[in-house]
Order: sequence, then structure tokens, then C-alpha cells
Amino acid sequence: MKQYTYTHAIQIDADKCIGCSHCMRVCPTEAIRIDGGHARIQSVRCVDCGECFRVCPQRAIYVKDDGLASVKSSGYRIALVPSIFIGQFPSDYSATRILEAVRQIGFDDVFEVEQAVDMVKSEYRHLENEIDQRPAITSFCPAVVRLIQVLYPSLTDQIIRLKAPHDIAALYLRKSKERQGIPPSEIYIYYITPCAAKIVAARDPVAEKESPIDGTIDMKIIYNLVSKIIREDKSSGLHKSYANMSPDSVCWSLSGTEKKYFSGRSLAIDGMNNVIEFLDKLESGQLAHIDFLEMRACDQGCAGGILCPCNRFLAVERLEQRQKKLEKLKLQNEGKVTNMLFEFSEELHRELQIDAVEPREGLQLDEDMGKALQKMKHIKKLMTFLPGFDCGACGAPSCRALAEDIAQDRASISYCVFVQRVMEKNYKLSPEQSFSVIEKIWGQNRLNKYTDENES
Repeated sequence: MKQYTYTHAIQIDADKCIGCSHCMRVCPTEAIRIDGGHARIQSVRCVDCGECFRVCPQRAIYVKDDGLASVKSSGYRIALVPSIFIGQFPSDYSATRILEAVRQIGFDDVFEVEQAVDMVKSEYRHLENEIDQRPAITSFCPAVVRLIQVLYPSLTDQIIRLKAPHDIAALYLRKSKERQGIPPSEIYIYYITPCAAKIVAARDPVAEKESPIDGTIDMKIIYNLVSKIIREDKSSGLHKSYANMSPDSVCWSLSGTEKKYFSGRSLAIDGMNNVIEFLDKLESGQLAHIDFLEMRACDQGCAGGILCPCNRFLAVERLEQRQKKLEKLKLQNEGKVTNMLFEFSEELHRELQIDAVEPREGLQLDEDMGKALQKMKHIKKLMTFLPGFDCGACGAPSCRALAEDIAQDRASISYCVFVQRVMEKNYKLSPEQSFSVIEKIWGQNRLNKYTDENES
């Protein structure tokens, strides 16, 4: 079969991993196996949601970003900052002060992602009449888009064909800086990301040839540097500039904001388990008469991103406070702010859309239809032998996952401890062979209960 390669930001440090299986049990797409005493990720199934990152007790799972080292030493460097980054700081720090501290780290300009949200709202008005299948599913969260590719391929056609706000903001920045006379080859845009999925979205975007973002940087790294700069800055606060965005755009990355701009019956679902539960019902035809689904993989939306350093509930409250302040300022400054929407929306309109999202090709059992059907029959037969307890002792998260691995020649039926007992009883497997199988999965010495000192 053809080997499919997929880019991922979630990585496992084998030197730290002890094969505890916490990650395997929480992975929503069953992408993790235990092999040789360590967790391994099946690339084709991983959606970089970060659920494994949250539960790893050894901190063996980490997120690989491009880092500050990727920032060019020359050219025009722009930091693309989501509003959720502002929400990591106490409300007595103005957004202007925080963004200026980001600029001091080594950027020529700083731009908030949510300034592009007005373009998204405008595109929704264009797209609403063009959408045939309902409900339309937002393309905002890259982890949800990939989840649908992996687990719900029949729903991929319902994903809205629109770039995410961070890509739209990057496109606008490139156009506007070119108008200012900066050569395109000298414009570099770096996204300060709250999650692993958006790192992958910048490196290997779905249904796009390439992303307009040049690099991604872990939000925690920038947060620590900005905190240090602000603490050491003894001067009074910078003059507060009026944000060039509508007040509700500030909260766009939080759960429940996006659905307000799509007519009809719209729902907002956050948290990976809730998203999966809802998509299960949707795919099985249990839900009807829904026009739009706003879905976020993280609890509270991007406020719950795995790279956000602060409490998500505090971050939500701070953004809501900022929204209220902007609503008052908007009344005071009505007509004084030039909205980029009217200047660039028509020019960028064709570039804001993406191609149709397709299911992941690597998930097929075989490229040959006949062989794929034979493997499906094999899996069905294997399920009659496996106990269905989903105990995980085989190194796979479920009996179904083990059956699929066996059909793909990645495992053996002897990996199941219950089948092992039957095979031993029928003299088809010796106790020593069973022990070797367990060691192959969980690592050598994993079953030793005594240290060398105790034995001596």
C-alpha cells in the first residue's frame, strides 16, 4: 500500500515515556498504541487535539513548534497574536501594553488575529446561500476538521470552505504591507499559537496548497517573555489605542460567539468528547433541522488550548470585560476607525475560500477494493474471538482497534491476554511465549516486581 505521511506537532519523548497508557485511553481517534513499553502515535489517525498532552503524568508528550529561533534576523517580521493571548493577563494590563511587549521581543509589527473576523462575517453572508448540505460545520478549529476527516468522512462535505481567521489575517497583512512598499519576499508572519492543531494548520493546511503563515510559536514562551518585559517596565501604561475590530470579534475564539452570525438554528459545542458525542448523533441521523454547528475541540474554545498558560475561565472573563470596554469605545469613536473589511474584502474574496475537505486517504484498509473487503471480513471474524472488554492489555485502546491492527499485519491475535489463555489451554502457545508477547508490548522487565537489590 502507498505510504501516507502527515505532519504533526504532538510528539512523544521515548526516554521519558513509561508506557502508562494514559494517553492511549483518552485519544479520541484511537491513534496511540503501546509498543515496546512506549506509546507510539499512528500518524494517519492523529488530529493533534492535545488530549494526550493533557493527561501524560511524565510530561513525555510535548508540542513541537517552530520556536523563536525561526524568526528571521532581517526582513519585516510580524507577530500574529490571537485575542486569547491578551486574556492570559490581568485586566489592568491594556492590550496595547501587552502587544507592545510582544513587539519588543523581536518583531517589527504586531497584529491581532481577530481584526480579520469582520471578513469572516462578510463571507458567511456570501456562503449561506451556496451551502447545500445542512448543518454547515465551521472550519475554525483545525482539530475538529481533522477529526471529521478521520472519524466522520461522510460529513466532510459539510465543512464550510473558508480559511480560518489566522490565515485570513495573514493574507490581509501581506496585501496591506505590499501596498506600503514592502517587498513580498521580505514579509514574515509568525503566529503565536494556543494549541498544537494550529501549528499543523500552518505547516500542512487542510484543503489549501500552503498557509500564508511562515512560522508558529508556543504561546507559553511568548507569555513568559512578555510577563518579564511588563514587570521590568517601570513607566506608566502606554496610550490605549482603539482596536480596529468590532467588540464581539474579541471573543470570536471562545465558544458561542461564531454561531450568532449564521442564520437559522445554530449550536455551539466545545470539548472533544462533546464534539464526538454530537457528531455521532449527527452521522447516525438522530439530529435534524440544524443549520450551523460551531465546534471547538477545547473546553471554552481556544481559552482551553493546551498552550494557554493561564486558567481558561479567567481568560474568558477577561475577554468579556475587554469586549464591554470596546463597546463603550465604539460609541465614542464611531466613524473614526477605518475598517479593513471595506478596503480589502472584495480584493481578497476569492483567496479566502479553501478546496473541499476530503477524508484521509491513509485510513482505507487497502487501495485494492477486493483486498479491502477481505480485510473487513477478517476484522468482523476477529471480533467474534476477541472478548470485547477493551481492557487495553494488548497495547491497543479497544478490541476493534486490535482487530484492525491484526488485519493490517501490525499485530497478532496472541496480543490479547484472554486469547492467550485459550491458546495455552489448547497447547497452541506456551507460557513462555505468552510472556514474550507481553514483554514485546509493554517492554522488558515490566512484569518484574522486584529490583536486583531485592532479589539479592
